[in-house]
Amino acid sequence: MKMCLPVLKKCLPVFLGASLLAATPVVHADDDDAVKVGKKVADYMMATWPKLDDPTCTTNCFSLNYATVPPGPSLKYWEYTNGVPMYGIWKMYEETGDIRYYNYVKSWIDGLVDADGKISYTFGGTATRDPRIQDTMQPATLLFGLYKKTGDARYLKAMQNMRAVFNTMQVNPQGAWWHKPTYPNQQWLDSTYMSLPFLAQYGALYANQTSPGDSTVALNMVTQQIKLMSQFTLNPTKSLYYHAWNGQADGVWGGLKTPPAVGDISSPVLWSRSIAWYYIGVIDVLDSLPKNHADRAALIQIVKNISSGLKKYQDKKTGLWNQVIDVTNDKLPANGGYRTEQVAALPNWNETSASALFVYGLSKAARKGYVNDDYRDIAKKGWKGVKTKILISGNAVTIKGTVVGMSVGGTYNSYVNADFRTDLTTGPVPAPAATCNPPAVPLYTSAPTECKFIYVRDNVPQGFGAVLIAAAEMAQSDD
Repeated sequence: MKMCLPVLKKCLPVFLGASLLAATPVVHADDDDAVKVGKKVADYMMATWPKLDDPTCTTNCFSLNYATVPPGPSLKYWEYTNGVPMYGIWKMYEETGDIRYYNYVKSWIDGLVDADGKISYTFGGTATRDPRIQDTMQPATLLFGLYKKTGDARYLKAMQNMRAVFNTMQVNPQGAWWHKPTYPNQQWLDSTYMSLPFLAQYGALYANQTSPGDSTVALNMVTQQIKLMSQFTLNPTKSLYYHAWNGQADGVWGGLKTPPAVGDISSPVLWSRSIAWYYIGVIDVLDSLPKNHADRAALIQIVKNISSGLKKYQDKKTGLWNQVIDVTNDKLPANGGYRTEQVAALPNWNETSASALFVYGLSKAARKGYVNDDYRDIAKKGWKGVKTKILISGNAVTIKGTVVGMSVGGTYNSYVNADFRTDLTTGPVPAPAATCNPPAVPLYTSAPTECKFIYVRDNVPQGFGAVLIAAAEMAQSDD
């Protein structure tokens, strides 16, 4: 069945999605250009979630607790789950000049930053997050554009306050910042994007105004953290990086549901989205790093490494990348569990948000000259694949196939044993605590396959953010 759409001037196949109105044609975004796709996504996000920081939200919240049935509110406020989509909308503002996008971002920031530049880390009037959690730092990247446009001193004060947090970071014996206080001595790839582009940009633009000489200090902090991650997580054969490493003296990975084995310095799995955060984090840091900085070549080499790995492991059929990036279903691991067990490996699957982030990184790396122009073709193929995961029905948008979020795991199956339901109004919870958590499942033992600790859902915040920044970059690349 085909339907001709005058707006697109093409006849497109029509797909009916269960989550959308059956009477309305549903099309993949295949034939839309990047700006049109980005605007559709941004407009839907703003119309559906006019306030991301509403503590009274109980249904249709932007962040949901997908581990419950039905999914309950799990509002994040000043954290990357809101900050990345907001940054994507800001990039669409820069690309289109549409003032609605600017106002949306500004309204969100203004609700969380007071006149003295103090950032609110309080959630729903009760719990307060620790500002040293690197996931809470990412929204600060939005302050630069607002300060440049308005000159409002509170945005600069907020940046100064955020800069001060880095002086209080917990570090492992090798000098790496803990990803969170609840994960002692662990450095995760994810934190690269969450904290370091902000610190690099602040170091380049404003650090010396507040404290003479701080620009050098801040930029060296950034490159040290990136180099430590490379040193301890690189798989040189595959030119890719493991999810995390642990500097704990006794080798124990604390705070994790399925931790790597005691004594393993790096985690054993190449998780696509963590690699994506590292990749685009380094690429964005390079925007602020002086051309003559001693570590610039080392950072560009990391970009080259990951780019070559992405070229090797891109799904030739779909253009996307898998959740565990180096595993294909025709060559599953011999063991999906801990090395002391023998557990059948579960199937792998394409993951949308990581694929979109890789598209952004590949395109930008080629545009900036860090890799050769051949990588533009890989980005374009990836973007074509990402667009097949974007369903458009009139003004409604559904982004399919994004993993909600996960911590570091010690087995292959801990990264792929996901709950894929998109309608969680009925049925059993994905991971019932009575049978899936300690003491029912002993430490360093794989949980039964019915225990789902990973959730792949429609319209996950990370998916919105990834698609938006990819759309803005692809539009810029085509200009």
